Amino acid sequence: MEKKPGRELMQGERGSALVVVLLMLLLLLPVTLILARFVMHWQVGAALFHRMTGMEYAARAGFEEAGNRLAIEQIRLDLNGSMAFEARGLEGHTARVRVGRQPDAVISLDGRVLDALEAAAADLTQVGLDPDMRRVRLFQKLEVCLVEVTVAGPGSLAGVRLWGVLVRDRGGTWRRAGLRMDRGFF
Repeated sequence: MEKKPGRELMQGERGSALVVVLLMLLLLLPVTLILARFVMHWQVGAALFHRMTGMEYAARAGFEEAGNRLAIEQIRLDLNGSMAFEARGLEGHTARVRVGRQPDAVISLDGRVLDALEAAAADLTQVGLDPDMRRVRLFQKLEVCLVEVTVAGPGSLAGVRLWGVLVRDRGGTWRRAGLRMDRGFF
């Protein structure tokens, strides 16, 4: 075989490619380490977000279970009474649920909640017309329950606490009147 014509290496040039490669690796190493650190932070953040989202869904499921138990009258509460239960099987989370009976509320046709004196004076049988010209009662008495759901986070992870209000109208239907969710250590 014939040797290809090329430049002959001088004695001082032997091993220079190795030095160039090592210098390039030293230049690229910090950039690689920084990128690896960013990737690790993003993965940890994504895992925490996944866990927190799961806990929020577990809290909402606990709230819905409380509403379902009230609807099928599995929970019956006297005024200022309360009941607690645990909702399990929520993707590994356990929701502690407490349902408390609050004093009844009277609301007017325009959606205003009457205070105690106005509620006592209100005629619950009085009929009027709504904006669509239908006959409706001017005042309605609602049964009110406060639902508190707590889902604890695993280890040192923050948990989720949900507060919700369920009201039962004259027809016996339970409806959600409000919902608030907080993250933190409880």
